[in-house]
Amino acid sequence: MKVITIGGQKGGTGKTTIAAELAVNLSKDSSLLFVDTDPQASSTDFCNSRRDELPDIGFTAIQLQEKAVLTEVSKLKEHYDYVVIDAGGYDTASQRYALSISDIYLSVFKPESLALWTLENVEKTIEEMSLANPSLKAYSLLNLGWPSGSDNEESAEILRESELINLLPCVIQRRKAFCDATGRGLSVTERTPKDSKAVAEIEELLSNLKGEL
Repeated sequence: MKVITIGGQKGGTGKTTIAAELAVNLSKDSSLLFVDTDPQASSTDFCNSRRDELPDIGFTAIQLQEKAVLTEVSKLKEHYDYVVIDAGGYDTASQRYALSISDIYLSVFKPESLALWTLENVEKTIEEMSLANPSLKAYSLLNLGWPSGSDNEESAEILRESELINLLPCVIQRRKAFCDATGRGLSVTERTPKDSKAVAEIEELLSNLKGEL
């Protein structure tokens, strides 16, 4: 059983899309609990759209806030192979409770200065939460990457400088396929027509993440 929290300290970086992609694809051959702790409830909206699209969404989905994240996930996690927590984009009590019981913290960044400026704050949160959870592993992911130019690599260089967060060696690009799929409650791996590049990016993310579990 592994608990993976997807979060950060900047809104609009696509955390819910990444969380949803992980939930759908990890649940294909494993039991999974998908937890929405974000007050915006975007993951819950995703799951509701998925229920309209499919007879069985493939995993268990719940909403929790603040200390209930700790108490309820602690009770439920033994019944699942994976727990994926969408913790939102701010340093909230819910996110900190999630980190206290997580194996992996995946912090999502966009390749732009406003998002990267939060790196120091994310590091501070990880440093503080590692005192409560010494086994916590922290990773960063570049999402909504640009199709050309040097912004992706320049942003990756900044993230690689962190001594507390390991950058995953993949970039999820800005693609319409992700917006279309998420809006329908689907992963890009389920969407038709297939966008082979989007599918390949998610498969690479899953491979990299599973290699760290």
